[in-house]
Amino acid sequence: MELSGNDSFTHQSPSTELSLQQEFIINKTILTHETNQHIVDCKILFQAMENVMFYASNSSNDIVDVCILDGIENFASKETLDHAVYKISRAILLQCHDTMDMHTRTLVLLEMLGNYRWDAKVVLILTAFAISYGEFRLILDVYAHSSLAASLATLKNLCWRNFEALRPQLRAMEMLIKEMVELAKCVVRFESLPLQLVLCDDHGCTLMAAVKSQIYLATYWIFRSSLTSASQIRDLIAMKQENSNVTANAAWGLSSLALRLSRLCNCLRLQVDASQKQIEEQLYKMLMDLLKDQTQVDNQKVLHLFFSLNDDLPFKDSSCSQSKVGISKLKQKIVMLLVSKPDLLPVDQTLLLLQQTHEHPHNKNIEQDYEIVWVPISSSETWTLDELISFDYLSNSLPWLSVRQPWLLNSAVMRMIREEWKFEEKPLMVVFDSHGLVSNYNAMDMVLIWGAKAFPFSEWREKELWEEQKWNLQLMFDGTDQSLTNTVDGGRNICICGSSNLDWIEEFESRIKKLQNSGLQIQVIYIGSRNASENTQTKVGFFNKDISFTPIKIRFFWRRLEKIKDSILRVGQFHNFANYETLLKQVSELLDTDDDNSNWAVFGCGNSKDSVKLQGNKILKFFERVHVWALKLATLGLVGAIRSVDDDDEVNNTMMTCDHTNMVPYDQGPVICDKCKRLMKPFVVYQCDGSK
Repeated sequence: MELSGNDSFTHQSPSTELSLQQEFIINKTILTHETNQHIVDCKILFQAMENVMFYASNSSNDIVDVCILDGIENFASKETLDHAVYKISRAILLQCHDTMDMHTRTLVLLEMLGNYRWDAKVVLILTAFAISYGEFRLILDVYAHSSLAASLATLKNLCWRNFEALRPQLRAMEMLIKEMVELAKCVVRFESLPLQLVLCDDHGCTLMAAVKSQIYLATYWIFRSSLTSASQIRDLIAMKQENSNVTANAAWGLSSLALRLSRLCNCLRLQVDASQKQIEEQLYKMLMDLLKDQTQVDNQKVLHLFFSLNDDLPFKDSSCSQSKVGISKLKQKIVMLLVSKPDLLPVDQTLLLLQQTHEHPHNKNIEQDYEIVWVPISSSETWTLDELISFDYLSNSLPWLSVRQPWLLNSAVMRMIREEWKFEEKPLMVVFDSHGLVSNYNAMDMVLIWGAKAFPFSEWREKELWEEQKWNLQLMFDGTDQSLTNTVDGGRNICICGSSNLDWIEEFESRIKKLQNSGLQIQVIYIGSRNASENTQTKVGFFNKDISFTPIKIRFFWRRLEKIKDSILRVGQFHNFANYETLLKQVSELLDTDDDNSNWAVFGCGNSKDSVKLQGNKILKFFERVHVWALKLATLGLVGAIRSVDDDDEVNNTMMTCDHTNMVPYDQGPVICDKCKRLMKPFVVYQCDGSK
């Protein structure tokens, strides 16, 4: 049965019976298909092919994002993708010179790709055709301005053509190519759907069968249109001179074929839209129900719906030779989904996250009990070149699992991430417990603050940590530098100096060194300002050369302070904990002082909760009155001695009077107030001892 390119085509709705011609095409097409199917990463390859088709048909000097094809996978096939495309290109060229009818030649090409899935078939045939079509149009467009193109045009016998006479045929070919691409989009969209979600009842099976019939038709006509277009390009190259009748007939044939594809595309698009809507609603409902299901025995079902509907090995692991990983590796584990844009996090936050998880001293005790999975989300439906490069680099560098093909995530999953988890620009770290229930909708703050000590990273664990936490130097520095953390834990006197004024810092260092040389045991840490330029931070880091507190660790310090405040505010909204106001006040004062561009210093001792902050002129008084407070170091300690030098409480950070009393034995000696931390004045109280 010969099928001409000008056969009439009747619009078919999903409920309309197929014509005899369509049934014939479907049956012949199905016979070319094998059950052992190769799968190709179609989305990225399709994007690259579409770019070629668009720019070949549209004159534009705009810079376009190119695609990285090295990472496109050709599953279950021993040959590489570029070799497969090369073979198809050669086969198209061979069929263009064959004497068989167009229908038979189309079936030959279909049989060649019989072991590929339907979406892979159409993308591969269009990619192979796009290469020859793009080369042909490139030579036509630039040969008059390029010596290389002119030389190629000479070899291809194109340079003498009257291109104006060919315009109708070229426009008709552009129109046909546009319809081929749109029709292929429908095939790719449908084949990427998790069809098993709607194949569980008779209605779903009937609906999918109707769409499948249209998929077979679409595949056939995409192959046939590619072969027809390639044959016409060959005829143009071989034509000795322009023939208006031949050109008009060719243009009419292409236009007729474009109309056929347009009608088929309109019908298939409606069916795919309906199928996609039904499947997405079903998947979204299943996800919502499953995340509330308290009877789950593990996390496998929910992870399968999120990541493994179309891929049994949805993750990649850069730390092992077996880079493809299935969801079974996450069974019985705490799973932390790190949701972000493809560029992940700012560099300092990424390094801090690494330090607080993979490199944290406590991590070796729990590393078998949890996994971090990076889920990058593009800002748009189409991944850009920069996003692809960023993802490729980071996913091959970080010690976490990553979604291997994040551009293939189901739209229902994307909808849940954006609507239910409120993902926009800022990264999230959503935690699933070992039963697949969400235990924390954003554990990012607590991980950056406490690191592996926050395991199992649930909301109740965050509340528990804040209930136990006191404001001290240990909280301020934990996780920024291990040697410095050990120094703080050792109980040494610490001074934190903050300023963006390098001259002031240099003067402060000079004066504090004199005190150190005089015998004052104190470790000074210069942390600059959180809004300082990179150049300023580098210079500030120079003052820390003796303790290796580098500029990146300075950024760690400020990043953790910001996260401490965010975490306190968020937890305090839903849970009351005893020291909420004290913690919030201390961290807010420190951040607000830095925002004022003030010069300041905080003095404390090890992991003691007692500290004093001096600002502006009070720092000058600290140096001027050293002869006063130095006498009290032995009895009051550094913080108590600094507070005691001013009876007016000018150096007291709280700036408020205190009437607290405390009864102690007469011979106990100097007493520090439990409330304001100043030296208490003695008063004698007599008590009658009637027992004697």
